[in-house]
Amino acid sequence: MRKTLAATILGLYALGAAAADANLQKQLETKLKTVIPDASITSVKPGPIPGLYEVMLGASVLYMTADGRYVFRGDIFDLKSKDNLTGQVRKQARVAAFRAQDEFAIEFAPAGKVEHTLYVFTDIDCGYCRKMHQEVGKLNAAGIAVRYLAFPRTGLDGESFKKAVSVWCATDRKAALTAAKLGQGLPAKTCKNPVAAQYELGQSVGVHGTPAVFTADGREIGGYIPAGELIKMFELGEI
Repeated sequence: MRKTLAATILGLYALGAAAADANLQKQLETKLKTVIPDASITSVKPGPIPGLYEVMLGASVLYMTADGRYVFRGDIFDLKSKDNLTGQVRKQARVAAFRAQDEFAIEFAPAGKVEHTLYVFTDIDCGYCRKMHQEVGKLNAAGIAVRYLAFPRTGLDGESFKKAVSVWCATDRKAALTAAKLGQGLPAKTCKNPVAAQYELGQSVGVHGTPAVFTADGREIGGYIPAGELIKMFELGEI
């Protein structure tokens, strides 16, 4: 009887806490929308500094006071441990976001064992994106898989977007992507596709140019790096 009563009390407490968290998230989102109209908070939890809440907008990290009056974006460092606490959260959020796109990414994988995986936000017409794609074979030969995510630089209503959709809607996406990056014309196609979602993901993780390269554990490598240098960086444990 006592165990049942204790379990009931704990259950009610958990429900109350969940309701409180939901209310706080709604209140903070309402405040945030006054400066970021399209803000959509995905989670809220106490931050590393008393009085601040860690607010996640997908893979983006913000900090807000409980009353929603103050908000800031920036990295919090623990000078005792020398850890970038915000960076750790950001990496974890990126990993989850990238994995959610795995079934939609256009992947060029090694024939043998995969040693490393790169997530690359790419644009069809980007010169350095095309240069990187020419070297994907070298990366694959070194055991490095490349998972492409769409990031049309002209936004969601330009030619780059239409090309990305046509590639994704092609019967053979890998062949279509290669052809498009070679400047070959592709039949215009439309279908249910992840291009807009991937573009928005890119924005949320801070992509401003292409190619934007990330490791599978959420680290940002940067832009185009020659395949030989990338392979060497992996071999030396630099990434």
